[in-house]
Formats: sequence, C-alpha cells, structure tokens
Amino acid sequence: MVAVPSGIGICVTPFSGRSGRSLRSEPPSLKAASFWYARFDSGSMIRPIPRGNVSQQRILCQSVAQGYTLMSKKISKTRRRIAIGILVLAPLTAVGYTWNQRTQPTLLTGPMVQLPAANALAVSWTARAVFTAGWVELTGPAGSHRECRIEPDNGKYEARFDGLTPGAYTYTIFNEGLFWRKVAMSGPHQVRQAATRGEGFRFIAFGDSGNGSNTQANLATVLTRQEPDVVIHVGDLVYPAGAAKDYRLNFFEPNAALIRSVPFMPSLGNHDVASDQGRPMLEAFTLPENGPKGIEPERNYYFDYGDARFVALDSNRETEGGAITHDQMKTVVAPWVRSVLSDCDARWKFVYFHHPFYTGSSHAAEGAAYVKEAYVKVFEESGVDVVFCGHNHLFERTAPIKADQIVSDGQGIVYVTTGAGGVSRYPEQDPPPPYIRAFNDTVFSFTRVDVTADRLEIRQINEFGEAIDTYTISHQAKRSEPR
Repeated sequence: MVAVPSGIGICVTPFSGRSGRSLRSEPPSLKAASFWYARFDSGSMIRPIPRGNVSQQRILCQSVAQGYTLMSKKISKTRRRIAIGILVLAPLTAVGYTWNQRTQPTLLTGPMVQLPAANALAVSWTARAVFTAGWVELTGPAGSHRECRIEPDNGKYEARFDGLTPGAYTYTIFNEGLFWRKVAMSGPHQVRQAATRGEGFRFIAFGDSGNGSNTQANLATVLTRQEPDVVIHVGDLVYPAGAAKDYRLNFFEPNAALIRSVPFMPSLGNHDVASDQGRPMLEAFTLPENGPKGIEPERNYYFDYGDARFVALDSNRETEGGAITHDQMKTVVAPWVRSVLSDCDARWKFVYFHHPFYTGSSHAAEGAAYVKEAYVKVFEESGVDVVFCGHNHLFERTAPIKADQIVSDGQGIVYVTTGAGGVSRYPEQDPPPPYIRAFNDTVFSFTRVDVTADRLEIRQINEFGEAIDTYTISHQAKRSEPR
C-alpha cells in the first residue's frame, strides 16, 4: 500500500507503480490503459496492480474524508515519448544549471588600468574562476579591434597591449565559463591613451586614504567627478597595515569607478610597508619596472604624461619596516633620480613620496630628515617644480624653497602635503612654520593640477568639491601667482 498526501494528483503505471503529476482528475476510459490518473482531497491508500483486463486495471482509493475512483486514460506513443524525454531532460537540465552556477566566474577586484603610456595599456583584475582563462577585448580608433587571452598569476589577470596609436579606447574583460563560454565580467569601459608632449592634461594627487570609511568613499566620488587623466598616490593606500586581505574593501571597492578608466600610480607609505615591506601593494599593481638597478622593481619608478615627468619614490627606510637602507637612498636611488630628471625633455617635473620634510603638523619635519639628506639637492639641481607628500593628514603648501631658504616665485621647489585623503585629520602647529603659505586641517581634500606646456593650475579640492586653495605656476615667466 502507498500513502498519498492530501490534495495531490498522481499517476500510476501497471509496470512499476511509480507516481507522477496528474493530467486529468477523472479519465473517461479504462481501455488499454498504460497510465492511471487520480486526484485526492485527503490522505488515501492506493494499491498498484499488474497489467490485465479492464476489471483488473481498477484501483480502489479509500479516502479518510471521501473516496474517489482512480481511472485511466490511454496516452499516445508521441505523448509518451515526450513525457519520457521531459523526465530524462529535466534532471539533466537541473544538473547543468547547478554546475553552471557553481562554475560561474566571480569578479573580485578591478578592472584597473595601469601603465600610462601613449602606445601601451595594461588592464588587470582578480577573479574566482574554476576555468582559468581570461580575455580582454580592446576597441580603438577607427574601429580597430584587438584581443588578449591570458592565464592568471596567483589569481591576478593582467593583459598588456603594445603598439597602440594615441586616442580613446574601449575594453571589456571576460573569464571562461562552462563549455568554453566567454563570460563578460565587466565593461565596456572607456580609457584614453596618455597625452603626448604638447597636450594638456589633468592629474590628481592625494594620500592617506584607505580605511574603507564613508569619508573615503565620498572623497573618491568627488575625486572621480573631477575627470582626471591620471592619479598619483603619496602612500598609505591601505590601512591599518597594508595587508593583502584589506585591499578589496579599502582600495578596490571605494575606487572602482575611478580605476577602471584612469591610471592609478601609487607610492609606498609607512602603513603599506607594515606587511611584508609593502609587497602586497607591488603585487596588486602593475607599475613601471624602470627603477634603479639593485633595488626591487616598482618601488621607485617614473613615467611620462603630456609635458611632464613623474618620479615615484619609496621613502620607507629599512630600519622602519621598509626595504631600502638610507645608504641605498643616497648612493643608488639618488643618482638614478638625477639621471631620470636630467635626461628628459619634459617641461614639468614632479616627484612624489610619503614622508614630508617641509611640514608643520604631527609628524615633524625632522622625522624625514633622512629623506631630505638623500634627495633634496638632487631635486633642486634637476629642476623639480613640485614635490607631493602625505603622512601628515592635512593640506599644506609651501613657498618656493631652495637650499632651505624661501626664494622668489619660480626660483625654487613648491612642496605640497596632501594627506587628507579620508582617514583622519591632523592639526597644523600654531603658528605654522614660516615657509608654509597655505594649509587646511579641517576638511578632507585632494590636489588637482591642470597642466599645459606653459602653465600649472594647482587647486586643493575639499570633500564638497570646493576649491580651498589655488596656486598658479607659469613656466614662461618663471613665476607663480597665489590667489
């Protein structure tokens, strides 16, 4: 005897007694039956019986509430085949769907564009994927199309394109799915090749940003609305200790809308090197490997954009968790900086690193005296225009300085501390050092610089999108005009 739940329609075959879904509650005939159908309004008992004549093919259903007579209906061979096909395909479809869901690749971080250059582009991302292959499809000027297929390295996908012509490009990233299917992970996204000599551009500098807070996310939104062509970061990218596990929430997610279209070029801060001397940052990014020989690649590097050359330095010394000794800074890195800044035709020269040696806030200038000793003479002799730093969580701008003296506009280096990137704020000392020309320690902010061949417009933008300081440097007149 087989128990049947209340309100269920079943079918019974004379061959196996298996149940299925009811097609009709009261079939009109029992002749040559192959299946029987019945509807039950309450718990019932049914007894499957073997194939025989019509009288043998009747099943008595005794219901607790009321009884019904189970009757049969003849089903054509075509319908039977369809039913069998459905019975066979349904579980296969369910298994296929489940397997497809389990093998569906998941985007973890990115995409992020890297390596700003007029003729090259790099795109990277990380994904959780059962099938490892990844692709980037790139569409460029005049409809040109290129594709790069890659395998991940430690979960990171990195596609590089060389030999590109200047202009705007669109890219989409893919990962492999079930049955070699290309699954679109993100895109299409637009990216512009680096400006060449003579072209104007906009860049943003900021630092001390990565704690995953609402203030960080808000500042990242305001920053993205400025539509920069490139972004430089002066260190302390990920708090509290630059651990790889914190990059997703404290860097990639808050900056997702920015980094998928704008090259983001960081330098190492003291919080970044707290984990394995900063290697999680070096692994997360694809940076130029053109630094000084004998020093781990990507810690120090340079790149050109428009009429400018940018030099990024690792100012963390070995005694404080870094990977470079003070002696290496003086004897290896400094000569490389001199060579990089002297042997170029860039009209503007920018250097950025973490520790400021002209500042009046919580981290005293004396704490970075070793950086000053290693590099300041090289900066001055190589014609550096502006140095950007962080470490102190506020905005400061100095007068032009040369040989530790305040000099006329256009005759020295302007030092900008732009460490109000969203983590916290430090106060300026009262009174500030005499070389400080402007500061703000009450709001989060970043530095926006508009560059042409003959002019720099330096603006400090607060978390509300308002300019709190503006400074102009004219290359032709060799002077600056604060306002």
